[in-house]
Amino acid sequence: MNRNFLTAFRKAYPLVYRPVWKENLLLSFVDIFHGLSFAAVVILTQCFFDSIASGVEGAVSRNAVILAAASLIACQVVSQLLNGFVNFYADVVREKGYGRIRAMLQEKISRLRPVDFEKNSFLTDLDMADEGAKDACEMVDTANSVITFYVPYFALMGVYMVRLDWGLLSALLLVFLPVLLTNLVKMRFGDRIERQIAPARREVEAYEQTLTTLENYRETRVLGAARYFLRLYREAVEKWNRTAWKYRKKEAAISLGLNCFSFLSYGGILLLLVSGCVRGQISVGAFAAVFSSIDVMFLLMEEIFQDSLGCLSQNMGRVNNFLNLMESPESRQESVEMENGRLTLDDVSFRYPEAEKDCLQHISLEIADGETVAVVGENGAGKTTLARILLGIYPPDSGSVTLGGKVMDEKTNCFPSISAVFQKFNRYKLTLEENIRISDLPSKRRWEDALGMVDSGWKNDFHADAQTVLTRDFDGVDLSGGQWQKVAIARGIYRESKLLLLDEPTSSIDPIQESRLYQTFLRAAEGRTCIIITHRLGLAKIADRVIVLKEGRVVENGSHKELLEQKGEYSRMWEAQAGWYQSGMAENG
Repeated sequence: MNRNFLTAFRKAYPLVYRPVWKENLLLSFVDIFHGLSFAAVVILTQCFFDSIASGVEGAVSRNAVILAAASLIACQVVSQLLNGFVNFYADVVREKGYGRIRAMLQEKISRLRPVDFEKNSFLTDLDMADEGAKDACEMVDTANSVITFYVPYFALMGVYMVRLDWGLLSALLLVFLPVLLTNLVKMRFGDRIERQIAPARREVEAYEQTLTTLENYRETRVLGAARYFLRLYREAVEKWNRTAWKYRKKEAAISLGLNCFSFLSYGGILLLLVSGCVRGQISVGAFAAVFSSIDVMFLLMEEIFQDSLGCLSQNMGRVNNFLNLMESPESRQESVEMENGRLTLDDVSFRYPEAEKDCLQHISLEIADGETVAVVGENGAGKTTLARILLGIYPPDSGSVTLGGKVMDEKTNCFPSISAVFQKFNRYKLTLEENIRISDLPSKRRWEDALGMVDSGWKNDFHADAQTVLTRDFDGVDLSGGQWQKVAIARGIYRESKLLLLDEPTSSIDPIQESRLYQTFLRAAEGRTCIIITHRLGLAKIADRVIVLKEGRVVENGSHKELLEQKGEYSRMWEAQAGWYQSGMAENG
């Protein structure tokens, strides 16, 4: 939804203002006097020059001239003090408000449907909304400043100039019109520009991360791919610039013409001042005061329309995206505890947004409480997607998923009864103890037992104790990929749950070490329903049952021995990997 400025402001104002309303109230109160002090300087400047002229003619005493000078100096000092306070405190309020609004945005994002993150258009909107949160804060800050500083200043100056000469007010209004029209043009192009450049900006940021982040730059340099990615980065930046330039040229041409009109208005004010002074309609002091304040008035007008409102008009597209995201429907879920880990899938199908065909097709399964099941298949078979369905992260497009007698849908959150180890697990920059206990912080169980189940010799292998931070960024240590995977597995085991899902749990562990983890998983799964998603069949051997996926369908379902005897898909995959597990089979056979 594209809103006009007033509608967007009405929606954004309570979101931004309420979290820091006390600070904003104090800032507004001081800013009113700040604006009035600027106008008061002009009026006192006239009084000062008029008193000098009258003093030369002997119409007033020397004390009156000194009093006028002292009043002007005092007003200037107060004005500068108020200016310093407002500029400093405004930054404090802005940063505090922006922090609150970012927190609200993140909370809102956490309540959106996870499947929406698979849409490219949604990611573009999300990127724009993140930028729009800051723009919304600037919009409200600017509006407050206009109301509390600029309006009092120009209102008092308007009254002052009308009392001098109506023509001066007319010329002043002519300055507003071209600047206002310029920003209406910018507002028209702003949303269109942002919509076009947001994908290009995401592309630029992706290449920046590839070239600069710790996770990526090592491999990029070793591969000698830095120049290649640098070329892609430059091409993306050029694409970004071309798109923006296409619209900025039109905007700049119109602005140039309207600014010429402003220049003519500036000259008109000077002519009116000279004419009024020559005819005796305004005093020498008034001429000096208004003449010296013309630059200030033009500067403040430009601040309103070009620097403040002008910037906002260009960013209205992002503000609208922020507001659209804040008003988007949420996935309201009720957290429920499951009595058992019995899992049922009834004719489940699922298709990713913007995909052409279903990723999962008509899957029906019954998994008993406490059963260990391995889901195997080649890459692209739908294993990870099935894991997300089983965890309740994605709702099925058709069919139903039931855990412990409760239907897992967009209204039911089963996460308190579920634990998982993902293939792409998080490497938290926390201590070793925190990296494991974070899965179940209220628990008082020993985290060392969970890690010991995965690696009994971790104290010697890890070169880390409970309080060692697992990153060199904070004077800690780095773990190898296999060690990190063991920490992730221990994290999943530590969490008390009815369902334990392991998605490619040993992808960073060699087959020899993998065989040593078989019994660990059996012990960890005791009393729980355990689902192992893997393409490495060593783990499938220890499962009570094996489910074979191919092209999103269940093609085989049975025990390891039964499927080998069928000489089907599973048997073919096992024979292809048999060399990996000969020693492991001998040890466990």
